[in-house]
Amino acid sequence: ISYGLVSPHLENPADFPKPVFISKGLCRDTPQLIYINVVCNTKKTTKMNSIFVIDETGSPGNISESKTLKSDRITYLAVFINKEIRQKLSTEIKQLLVKLSPEENPWKEFHFNEIVNRRKEYKNLKSDEVINIIQEFANILNKYSLPFFNQTITPRTLEENGLKNNMNKSIDEIALDFLSSRIKSFIVKNNLEKSIDFSIDEGLEKSGKKLEMPILKGVVNDNNLYFTKSENDVLIQVADFFAYALNRNQMVLIKDKSTEFDIILLSILNSVFYGNESSGSKSDLITKEEFNKEDYDKRQIEYFKKMGVYEYWKKVNP
Repeated sequence: ISYGLVSPHLENPADFPKPVFISKGLCRDTPQLIYINVVCNTKKTTKMNSIFVIDETGSPGNISESKTLKSDRITYLAVFINKEIRQKLSTEIKQLLVKLSPEENPWKEFHFNEIVNRRKEYKNLKSDEVINIIQEFANILNKYSLPFFNQTITPRTLEENGLKNNMNKSIDEIALDFLSSRIKSFIVKNNLEKSIDFSIDEGLEKSGKKLEMPILKGVVNDNNLYFTKSENDVLIQVADFFAYALNRNQMVLIKDKSTEFDIILLSILNSVFYGNESSGSKSDLITKEEFNKEDYDKRQIEYFKKMGVYEYWKKVNP
């Protein structure tokens, strides 16, 4: 691609769980014989690959913004799920959904933006029920190593960093290019095998479509992102949780005043960030209600200066 990519700095390397193999069979016993019938009573299983699950978040149309955090931003976030925990994590999320859903009209999925804002099928939830749902989901995620990667883009991001969009790519394509670069660095650094799956929540494309990522060509066997509905692949809800947590942090950071509910919610949401390897921005827990959008902008501008892009940013945002 023509606008250049920065090799990200990966923090807090985390060890992956070691594989555990369990042989399953039907055990029978008689007075004369005890044996395990494996061949006739087990189904042939497909080899499970590691997977990157991807979701998009943002605040389109939201009037709350600051000098450095604009409402027209979009963020793509990916979470890496090792093949050794993939099935177990999927099962635990499905079990939690059954446990917490109402018996009548059970939920098809956890959709965290709708849950916290108590919309649609979640409209009758009380505040303490919302907190409990977020806490129980976070408890599951916090048992595992879940490296995550994110990229936030606005229509002005390239220009703000002294780059050009010579290939006339869309904002989504640019965000996914940068995200793919972060993913590539992680795969190469950790010497991962090439059989890796990529599942992305539908939105940019409808479920069943795919999008090729040239940056990943040769790094993995299949460099396509496959679009699907999150209700059909519960692991996408892991990416939804991370993406919502990041976006919620940004929105609360620029609020005039953080509420007690904000602080409690973020303390739970942010728990999934700590201890996991990451590339992109990692949110800080807000502990002071007086933190406001001016503080946020000041911190971001200091970062722009540190990275040597402040003059580009200032030119675009006089």
